[in-house]
Amino acid sequence: MTDSLMAIQHAAQQQLSALQQSAISSTALQQLQRQCYATSPYQPYNQQAELHNSLATMPAQLGCSKTELARLLILSLLTEFSLQQLPLTISSEISDNYPRSLLRIFKLWCSTDAASLPETDDKFLKDVGLLTGALLPCTERVVEPFSAIQRSLLYGNGITQAASFIRALIAAQGNKPVCRLHIHLSEINQLTAAGWRQTCQQVAQLLLLNRQLKGMVGACWFYDPAIATVSPKLAFINELLSEMQASWFYSHGEGINSGAFSRSASRKQAFENGQYQPKNYVIFIPRNRLLAWYKRQPN
Repeated sequence: MTDSLMAIQHAAQQQLSALQQSAISSTALQQLQRQCYATSPYQPYNQQAELHNSLATMPAQLGCSKTELARLLILSLLTEFSLQQLPLTISSEISDNYPRSLLRIFKLWCSTDAASLPETDDKFLKDVGLLTGALLPCTERVVEPFSAIQRSLLYGNGITQAASFIRALIAAQGNKPVCRLHIHLSEINQLTAAGWRQTCQQVAQLLLLNRQLKGMVGACWFYDPAIATVSPKLAFINELLSEMQASWFYSHGEGINSGAFSRSASRKQAFENGQYQPKNYVIFIPRNRLLAWYKRQPN
């Protein structure tokens, strides 16, 4: 454990001790902590029904707000975080990402003003995932290391995609476990070519250290092969994927609530003018292709 991580954990413990009310027993926090961990193989980080239910019902019993209880949970997870307890072997580069992520989480939740605390939304669940090992910080993405590429892609877009999907699964020798990429808006301000390359290199390091991992998968609107037409500044994403010999699979169309519009007025304007329709694509790079690309990279 690095000195910086220990300092963050010490600060979290002090904050936890100062905030914890007598009515909020250690037993209640331990119950919430248990609910933060997967109960079945390949359970997505955001499928936490028990945790959601407890955060909705326990505040009335304990005399606190939902966000105050969530803060105590986050602080307790911070104090108990350990690199040694992660579910797989990580590289030193990924290990070095943790102080930044954990310090951000601590600063976000250490406010004494309950009214300014974050919501228990997807960003909250991603932070829980980072603290439990369900997600790993890899530069500009968080990575879910025990995911599966969805077999529904076999049936969704015609025979050509079906054949390509079968070839990709044969190359990977199965559809799980794979490293699934996620954007965590609390972790990044922008997408960059250098950060994207470094992210892929760190995922490749995970595969080198953990032979059971079969590849890298992601699903998003910005994997759309046509994205460079409407947003040329994002062309680097698919250019690097082509360099790694990725496979693209169409998943579904997206509407006005697409993440494509969250930080781009130009894409939203193009959508409203009928010039752009966001489409969700799944990308997949089998283990052998990702590692071959990684070995070609300069030291």
